[in-house]
Amino acid sequence: MAQFQKRIPVGVIGGFLGAGKTTLVNHLVASGAQKFGIIVNEFGETGIDGSLIENVDTDGIAELSNGCLCCVGREDLVSALFKLISRKDKPDYILIELSGLADPVPVAQTVLDPFARTRFELDSIIGVADARNLEQTLRDGPEGAVQLAYASVIVLNKTDLASPEQVDEAEALIRKINPLAQVFRTAQSRVNPHDLLHLRAFSLDWRPQNYQHLHTPNLQSFTLSTEGLLERPKVNEFIDQYLISRPDAVFRAKGFLSVKGFDKQVLFQSVREIFSLELSQEPLQARSRLVVIGRGLNQFEYEEAFQALKARL
Repeated sequence: MAQFQKRIPVGVIGGFLGAGKTTLVNHLVASGAQKFGIIVNEFGETGIDGSLIENVDTDGIAELSNGCLCCVGREDLVSALFKLISRKDKPDYILIELSGLADPVPVAQTVLDPFARTRFELDSIIGVADARNLEQTLRDGPEGAVQLAYASVIVLNKTDLASPEQVDEAEALIRKINPLAQVFRTAQSRVNPHDLLHLRAFSLDWRPQNYQHLHTPNLQSFTLSTEGLLERPKVNEFIDQYLISRPDAVFRAKGFLSVKGFDKQVLFQSVREIFSLELSQEPLQARSRLVVIGRGLNQFEYEEAFQALKARL
């Protein structure tokens, strides 16, 4: 009889150039919290960051330098993942460090691919931000904001090099871009590994908060809520029409839905067109809430559509 093989958790680390991603990887490895396998993605032909990873033998590091993982190299990524776990001394946890230019979503999609999911599970997307330079980074281009928008947890780094006012302003910017993420202030990327690992951020271990409509340039977030049970076919139509069919406008969505016909609340979550619906352990109640993060969305249109999901009495 074939033995069940436990899936290896994967954490994706993104952040703009110089934010402290490699320093964070080294800190996590040095902590001894897990036996790590590391995948480093360099944008140029010759990788540098792989040689900067400490305390991991070369067999435990896979360096991909044939381009940005969000554009090319999905097969290379899958090969690297399986190569790491084929070692005799296989890792307990795999960290993927993205280049500063990478969109984390295609990487997450690769880990969530049915073939990869037989052996791996996406644990979290970790964003790293430079407290002193975050405002300028966001002004320079959309990449920094997009990386933060998808993160499940954010390391606000280099707080020792910024003034208290700069740190507060940086955290406020982060919370406007992504109110779903936990934020940890750090110097030299020193954060408790337990705050970043085994979060199961793409599972049921999450509860919605009361988020307001906030935005930085081109980014916004708002909470949809309604009383009463929802009609299942209408929920499916809403997900298709307003969420997963708009990957360039809806970055993330997450919430608990009270759907007629179920005795528990349903947890919905999506990252662009990737989505899941899971029956939670929360008892059914006559209230549904959904947090939406995106760009250029008509909040009133979404509120009206969400209210229309209610089942007839």
